[in-house]
Amino acid sequence: MATITFTVTVASGTNAFGTANKFFINGEVSPTLELQEGNTYIFDQSDASNTNFILALSSTKDGTNTAGGAAYTTGVTTTGTVGQAGANTTIIVAQVSEIGAPNLFYFCAALAGMGNIANTISATSGKSNLFNPQIDDIIEEAFERTNIRGTRTGYQLRSARRSLNIMFQEWANRGVHLWKVKLAKVPLIQGQAEYSYATDSVNFPDDISSVLEAYYRNNSTTTNPQDISLTQISRSAYNSTPNKLTKGTPSQFYVDRKIDPSIFLYATPSSSVSSTTTPSSFQFCFYYLAQIENPGSYSNTSDIVNRFYPCMMSGLAYYLSMKYSPIRTQELERIYESELLRALDADNQGTSTFISPDTFYGDGVLS
Repeated sequence: MATITFTVTVASGTNAFGTANKFFINGEVSPTLELQEGNTYIFDQSDASNTNFILALSSTKDGTNTAGGAAYTTGVTTTGTVGQAGANTTIIVAQVSEIGAPNLFYFCAALAGMGNIANTISATSGKSNLFNPQIDDIIEEAFERTNIRGTRTGYQLRSARRSLNIMFQEWANRGVHLWKVKLAKVPLIQGQAEYSYATDSVNFPDDISSVLEAYYRNNSTTTNPQDISLTQISRSAYNSTPNKLTKGTPSQFYVDRKIDPSIFLYATPSSSVSSTTTPSSFQFCFYYLAQIENPGSYSNTSDIVNRFYPCMMSGLAYYLSMKYSPIRTQELERIYESELLRALDADNQGTSTFISPDTFYGDGVLS
């Protein structure tokens, strides 16, 4: 944050209050100032013309010269005697999340009408990902989009949170969300075909939505690990395998997509690709799409990457409209689907594209 110094002098001048002695800021008569939240502003009153005219700040126009007005003191310090070297009034403008500091006025208690407005403007955080709304803010935004305002009942809040969870589950049917792709590494056990959270609660994840791809890793030589891709097969292909306990190096896997998924390997690990003394030497590694976490408390933030914020807000508004504002459902659904499509389009791998020209031989024969 920056520190800015204003040179203050006093002389006769004209402002919105009329003609009389006025504060001049950097040579300009009573200008409107803009104070950015988080910055430090020093009003230097060392010049002798400031004698007896102490500059102060207030959230009320012309401060204590207005009935009910009071000096603003948050972050304000006064040093020295005005009109002498080193005299100044300093303010560190409060930076209050979302609300911001109040607009201020600089004034002089000894003489009315000397100052003007000092607007406070919000500062950016310097962090692009600072905005992460809480669940209650998300719900409030969604209700406002349905034109339902006012205090929410406990039932409405519970209903909205339930709808949010249902929407998150529906998103799992919309494809792969890159921010929820995780890598799991499970030690291979000799002769064991099935791997699940029930068989290994330490290494096997409990938040699997779907398994994307897998490989077998040989870590026995730590400086040169070897990865071998595994092929995913269907239930019928796995069922048609005559001896599912055949031992060897795994080359295929089948995902049993029940509530708590299990993964079956074929072949089952042999002694040459498993170790009881150093289990991490041989691992079954797989990328999976994790479930979006339950929002939980209203003060929690969502388990959503920022590019999905717009469609999360509009989606919840659409879901709530079906309960509370059916007349707006069609419109809100259209907005939701449009924003979700943009988010899904942005949520991609961004891989390189290679273009090869067509080649013709002889009489226009395409290769």
